[in-house]
Amino acid sequence: MVINNFLHEREDFNVCCKCKAKTSNKICDIAILCNTTSSANRTRTMSLQQLLEQSMGKEEREKKCEKCGCEKATTTSKLIKLPKALIIILKRYEYNNQDLAPSIKVSRLVHIPETVSLTSLVAKHVSLPSTRLPDLLPHQSREVTVPPPTTPRKTPQTVPPAPEMPAKFKGLTGLQLSSLSEDDQVEYMLNLSENEALAMTRPAVDEDLKAALEASMREETSNQTPTSSSETEPSRGVSDTDPGESSKDSAKHVRQERRKTPARKRS
Repeated sequence: MVINNFLHEREDFNVCCKCKAKTSNKICDIAILCNTTSSANRTRTMSLQQLLEQSMGKEEREKKCEKCGCEKATTTSKLIKLPKALIIILKRYEYNNQDLAPSIKVSRLVHIPETVSLTSLVAKHVSLPSTRLPDLLPHQSREVTVPPPTTPRKTPQTVPPAPEMPAKFKGLTGLQLSSLSEDDQVEYMLNLSENEALAMTRPAVDEDLKAALEASMREETSNQTPTSSSETEPSRGVSDTDPGESSKDSAKHVRQERRKTPARKRS
């Protein structure tokens, strides 16, 4: 992405200041540095076109010659490959080792025109950037199937069992507990506090589960048919004895009553 859009290539032509030997080298970069602190022009306002021509113009640099060993050469730069978007950086800080201040910002105004001409800055065999736009892929609509929401399963909470009270403390009254030794009293209080803490942290029973259990119990009791009273108790008014035996008993009872009744005196 950066290379295709912002990378440019320039060629530097070097001429030795002593033997006039010519060399060249190619450099790739993504920005052009324009120096606003140059002493060539001290006007109050500068143009961006002027700064570009100055940065690519003839300049004396320190470069050692391979033939005569001279350490200075005159350099001229030309663009041999243009980018789709040219990045220009303005250098506004001037460094002076003799001054107390390490750096000074140059507040010179720079006029930026709507268009910049690069005709004088490019080589004859310059490579122009491609103006072809990237091919857009046809939009393909994909049907996304959303799975139905699933209800998370509830994991039952395991409740740790309550610690059992030691046998030596069971059934003791308050007076008996107060007469125990200090170590036994501390042990008793620790066991008692553990039981109370576990009872407070024990999770409550799930209301839904409790309601389901109650509903199932009611359904079971309603399905059971009640036992008929005729099967468990004998019907009223019905005697299990023989009717002949009952008539004999009643006649015997009448005769005994007659014997007890005294005869009336005749007048």
